[in-house]
Amino acid sequence: MSQTTARTPRPALGAIRRPRRGLAALRGVQGFRRATQLAVTLVVLAVVVERTLAVAGGAAGGTVTTGEALCPFGGIETIGTFLATGSFVSHVHVSNVILGLAVLLVAFFARGAFCGWLCPLGFIQDLVAGFSHLVQRRIPPVRRAVRTLERRASRLAVLDRPLRLLKYAVLAWAVLGAAAFGVMVFRDVDPWNALLEIGSATVGIGLVVLVLVIVASFFVERAWCRYACPLGAATGIVSRFSPIRLERVEAACSSCGVCTTACPMGLPVATATVITSQDCIGCLECVEACPRSGALELRAGLPVLPTISFLPRRSADVTSVHIDS
Repeated sequence: MSQTTARTPRPALGAIRRPRRGLAALRGVQGFRRATQLAVTLVVLAVVVERTLAVAGGAAGGTVTTGEALCPFGGIETIGTFLATGSFVSHVHVSNVILGLAVLLVAFFARGAFCGWLCPLGFIQDLVAGFSHLVQRRIPPVRRAVRTLERRASRLAVLDRPLRLLKYAVLAWAVLGAAAFGVMVFRDVDPWNALLEIGSATVGIGLVVLVLVIVASFFVERAWCRYACPLGAATGIVSRFSPIRLERVEAACSSCGVCTTACPMGLPVATATVITSQDCIGCLECVEACPRSGALELRAGLPVLPTISFLPRRSADVTSVHIDS
């Protein structure tokens, strides 16, 4: 006697999307993001070059706009001192405070978008990581050497989560140290400040840290952002209250893991339901890399308001796939 068992149909997966490669990858969201990063970096570079040339020409340093005035972290560093004494720490400009507040506001409305879309140091790390991928593709011995190094270092993966807490310790040290001593204690080791002063003849700890960040970015994407950036720690804290979130729609997801591989911050996107990590920089690389339409969606909504979905699904170059058995 035969017995027939009814099998429940599997949900339909999202339609397959062809990944954009080469110059085509610069179209759409990622092209706009790269253009934004480049524009901000060029503005800061112009200010730094102008000051360097002016000082070299004999102008007093205090009469020329410094690149340091464009650093938002200075405004955050001086918070403790301002609340205690009503004054700013030395080297902090009003522009630092305005930019610092603006970055925190962006963190609330767009999570880590400042880090992923505007920060010049983040952009430089992205360029180094891109160069690393290019070299590994074109030079097989380098690719094999990097992969061997990654395999040997895989046992250290257990340290990843604890090390991500280091940036919060750096944030606390920078803010409390500035309040206690009246100076920017983080300034001398800050790779961003070293980059702004790259035209000077001085070589300090900050320049050493900058070199280490650039070298590390060849092997680990956004190494500074992951483990040590105090500004990223501050924006991460504020982003916890953001109404913006990235959701993985399990019914449309094939669990291929491409999104996790694409994430420059090393977040496990493929196994999450809602991506609200404080380490997310809002770059949307995972959304762009996802081969399934609608599997990752950017949404916004407060408990008392309806949810709004952003980034409508691409309809170009799509092949529909339905699995029912």
